[in-house]
Amino acid sequence: MARPAAANTGVKDITDDDLWKLLYLRRLAAVDHHLNFMAYTWTNQSRPFVVGYHTRQICACIDYAIEQFRKGKSTYWVITVPFRHGKSEIISRKLPAHFLGLFPDNNVILCGHTTDLTEGFSKTARNLIRTKAYRELFPHVELDPGSSSGAHWKIKDHEGECFSSGLMGSLSGQGYHLGLLDDYCRNRADAESPTMREKMWDAFTNDFMTRGAEVSITIVLATPWHVDDIIGRIKQNQKVDPEFPKFNFLKFPALSDRYEGGTLFPERFSKKWYTQRRAILGEYGFHSLMQLDPKKRGGNMLNTECVIRHDSVSEYPKNLRWHRIWDLAHTAKQRAKQDPDWTSGTLLAFHVQDNMIHLYIKDVVRMRENAPQRDERIRLIAKQDGPYTKIGVGGSVDAKDGIATLRAILKSKRIVYSIPENKDKVVRATPLEPIFQAGNVHVPMKAPWLKDWLEEIEAFPLGSHDDQVDNLSSGYALWDSQGNTDALYDY
Repeated sequence: MARPAAANTGVKDITDDDLWKLLYLRRLAAVDHHLNFMAYTWTNQSRPFVVGYHTRQICACIDYAIEQFRKGKSTYWVITVPFRHGKSEIISRKLPAHFLGLFPDNNVILCGHTTDLTEGFSKTARNLIRTKAYRELFPHVELDPGSSSGAHWKIKDHEGECFSSGLMGSLSGQGYHLGLLDDYCRNRADAESPTMREKMWDAFTNDFMTRGAEVSITIVLATPWHVDDIIGRIKQNQKVDPEFPKFNFLKFPALSDRYEGGTLFPERFSKKWYTQRRAILGEYGFHSLMQLDPKKRGGNMLNTECVIRHDSVSEYPKNLRWHRIWDLAHTAKQRAKQDPDWTSGTLLAFHVQDNMIHLYIKDVVRMRENAPQRDERIRLIAKQDGPYTKIGVGGSVDAKDGIATLRAILKSKRIVYSIPENKDKVVRATPLEPIFQAGNVHVPMKAPWLKDWLEEIEAFPLGSHDDQVDNLSSGYALWDSQGNTDALYDY
């Protein structure tokens, strides 16, 4: 059957030869440019490839680093991006495969805060090499079937390989031409610990950085947590030591006037998502994890100005699950000093409303009594609170005997939960900060204990007492351990 005559539109028909040339140029662009490589090899059918301002900028810098590498020049990069903005997709999941396609005789080291994290990235990069799209770009690059585990895989008939490890794991015997350190800090507790920050820095300088070849690309990709973390120390060392490697810094804060619309990734997240992260994280967490500009923590950590005062607890929601949380002053030393510590018990409830955490305080009891009298009062208060109120006790080393006694007293009447206190007080109180900052703390305004409670909360962590803050921290930990916040903290 004859092909019908085309209308005379002035546009030349595209021939098969033209289509082949277009495909060839597209593949050539995907080989040479990382953004095009990602688009060409994207395999996730359930989630489209979304490009933001930071995606283009980071990929352009990767192209530059590769160009410099070809010329025999090393480059060093610190790239900071908020959580959930695809930074690991761009670099840790895609760049090892792209780099080894270009340089199949070179080595990649992929590091992060845990081995499980980096091995997951490594598996994705390895599996990418097996795809049809990748083979179209690099037909002569294949995995070595004899060495293709998730943590360590090699390129067949070449010297190239990818090795993944936790930052504080073993890098002995490994080296890199491309070294990637993705999210070196695991959580807020590690970030606030001077000991952990020192360990991370030692691992970075002594173990990771020493593995770089004479000509190499080094990328630190992270969401900064603390002014004194690895990124903070890189900046400081560059100022004081002219021989320290000169890192290029790329910073993409969540909110900035340089973005059209003011937010970094409107292609994926609404403005409301960003404002909710601010409310959830509080100013201290938001400055570091979203604005990428950590601040030194000062006093007055918990903002009492926004505490909501109710006429009566009858105004609280009806479906709250109450916990009485105790902080015991157990030792003679604690009770004998000039301003003795208190045993305090707070009747509290945490509740999620409109994707925000609220804290409700119903009652606070404080006492300075010896253990027998103290334990008897706790028994009576437990009876008064009712059988549906859970009891938790801060499980410090000194509290062990007190918890055992309370369990014996309340046996068959109530379960007494021991709440671990294996972190610094400030670290344990960190989840409370955004709740106070957002004005989501509720108290009865006529309560006789309210004045002292507000004074202690406001003074923390510099005040003389912190037992009531410990009640709140332990209460949050017990509530969180029951899986109540997973939907809120998605980073």
